[in-house]
Amino acid sequence: MSKRNSGAKKSLHIALLLAGIVIAIIVATLIATAGQNVPAPTLDLNPDASASGGIGPSASPTATPEPTPTPVLYPSPTSVAQTDPDAFGLITEMQLDGASITDYVSSYRTSFGTPDEFTSVEGVTTFRGNNFRDDATYGTAGSVEDKTLNLVWTADIPGSIAKGTGSGTWFGCGWTGQPLIVRWDEDVKQVMNLYDSAMATQDFTEVIYATENSNIYFLDLYTGAFTRDEIDGGFTFKGSGSIDPRGYPLLYVGAGDSGPNGAARNFIFSLIDGSVLYEYGANDDFSLRNFKGFDAATLVHAESDSVTYPSETGIIYRFRLNTQFDMEAGTISVNPSDMLKWRYTTERTRQGGTGSYWLGMETSLIMWENYMYFADNAGNMFCMDSSTMEVIWMQDVLDDTNCTPVFELNEELGEAYIYVGTSSHWTADSNEIADIPFWKLNAITGEIIWQDEGYRCTRTNVSGGVQASPALGKNNLSDLIFVSYALTVDTDTRGTLVAYDKLTHEKVWVKNLRGYSYSSPIVMYDDDGDGYVVTCDSTGHMYLFDGRTGETLDSLELEGNFEASPAAFGNMIVIGTRSSKIYGVRLG
Repeated sequence: MSKRNSGAKKSLHIALLLAGIVIAIIVATLIATAGQNVPAPTLDLNPDASASGGIGPSASPTATPEPTPTPVLYPSPTSVAQTDPDAFGLITEMQLDGASITDYVSSYRTSFGTPDEFTSVEGVTTFRGNNFRDDATYGTAGSVEDKTLNLVWTADIPGSIAKGTGSGTWFGCGWTGQPLIVRWDEDVKQVMNLYDSAMATQDFTEVIYATENSNIYFLDLYTGAFTRDEIDGGFTFKGSGSIDPRGYPLLYVGAGDSGPNGAARNFIFSLIDGSVLYEYGANDDFSLRNFKGFDAATLVHAESDSVTYPSETGIIYRFRLNTQFDMEAGTISVNPSDMLKWRYTTERTRQGGTGSYWLGMETSLIMWENYMYFADNAGNMFCMDSSTMEVIWMQDVLDDTNCTPVFELNEELGEAYIYVGTSSHWTADSNEIADIPFWKLNAITGEIIWQDEGYRCTRTNVSGGVQASPALGKNNLSDLIFVSYALTVDTDTRGTLVAYDKLTHEKVWVKNLRGYSYSSPIVMYDDDGDGYVVTCDSTGHMYLFDGRTGETLDSLELEGNFEASPAAFGNMIVIGTRSSKIYGVRLG
C-alpha cells in the first residue's frame, strides 16, 4: 500500500468520525426536545426597522391557536320501565304521500343543534325563540340604570271574527300570541311590500303579529308605526307564528279555530306580497279528532328545507318545502313533497280507556339533534326519533298540557332536561280544583328528576294551572327557572310567579300577581348578565322583577287582559292584549 493511499484512508476515517459526532449531537438534540413546543426561527422581513425605532413593516406574531373544545357526548335517548310507551297503550299509524305505511326511514336528516345555531336572523323568529323554546328575547337590554318600564307606543288593532266553536267572536291578541321581531337583511327588505317609510329606515326592525281578529300586522319596533298593509288570513290566529330561520320572506302560522271561512288549517304566507303559498290540515280525514286547531309554532329545519308540526288534530306533519327564493327577481315559492302524517292513540284517548281525554298537541315542538319532544292534551310527554317517527319514551304528566315545555343541556354533566307543567283540566275535582305540580324530567330516559307539589288551581270559567311557558334562567340567573301558575286557590284565583332552584326545586322567591297569567314570562339581561323578569297578567299589569331577589322594581297598568306572551329585542318589549291593542315598552 502506498503512503498516498494510506493518507487518503486516514483522512476518510477522520471525516467519518466527525460526521458521526455531528449526527450524534443532532439525534441527542432531537431526543432532548421531543414533546416540547420549540418555536420555529422567525424571519425578520425588515432588519432595519428595529434599528430605526420600529419604523417600517414588521412580521406579525403568530397567534397561538385556541384548543379545539372536546365535544360533549350525550347518551342517546332510551326508555326505562316506567317510561316504556307500551305501558301507555300507545298505537301509532302513518301515511306517506297519502299511502299507509308501517315503517318509516327519513330520506333527509333534521338534526338540530343548540339555540345559537337555530337561525341566521337577528331577532325572535318563533315561539320562545328557538328549537329549545327557552328564550323569547334577542340581544341584551344594555345598561339598565333606572330599572323601569316605559311605555313608548300603542297601536290599535280593531276588528273581530266569529268563532267556529261556540258563540261569540275572537278579537285582540290571545294565548299564546307571541309577536315575532326581525331585523331584515337589507337585500331581503328591498323585495318586500313595505311602505316607503319602512323601506328608507336603516337597520329596519319589524314586529310581525298574528292576532285573533284574523289579521297579521306589521309594525316598526321602535315607533309602532305600521310598516305595510296587514294580511287578512280569514281565520283567528291564537298561537304564534314563525319566520323562516334562513331569513327568507316566509311566515308560517296556524289557525286556532274554524270559522266563517271553513275548517282551521295551517298557512305559509309570502312576505313579498302577502299571498298564501301553501296551506294544509283543513278537514284532514287522517285525523281521529273532530276539532281542528293549529296553535303550535312551526319549526323549520334550515339545512334540510323541511317542516315539522304537531297539531291539535292529533297529527304530526313532516314534509320538505322545496323552497325557491330568487332575490334578484323578487319571487319565492314552496312546492311541498314527502308529506308524512303520524297519528296516535293511547289508553286514555280510546273508547273504553280510563277517561275521555282529548287527542292532539297545543304545545310547540322541541327538537334536539334528531329527537323531538312534545306534550299533548291527554297528559303525555313524548320523546320521538324524527328519522323513524318511533316513540322512544313517554312520561305521565297527568293533565292537559298547554304550556310549551323548555329544554336544557348541561354540558358539564353531559345531561339534558325538560321542564314542564300542566293545566287544571282532567284532574280537577267536583269543586273544579286540581293539584298542579311542576316537573324536571331527564330528557334522555324520561324519568322524573324532581316533582314540585306546585299549587292548587281552579278551572272556573277558564282553565288554571301552568298555561304559560316557563322561562329558563341564564347568565347570572342560570340556577333558576321561572314558572307562572294561573288561578291559584291561595291567592283567591289570581296568579303566582315562582322562581325555582333548578337543582333542588326550592322556591327561591314567590310573587302573587293582581290577576291570573296565561302570558309567559321573559328574562331580559343587562350588559353585566344580571336578569330582569317581565311578566303580565289578566288585569292589564306588566311587572318588572329583580330576577335574583324577586323585588318588584316597577309595573305598568295598561288596558286589557294579557293572555299573549311578550317578546323582546334589545331593550324593547312588545306584547298585545285582548283589548285590541299592541304595546311597545322600553326597559330602562
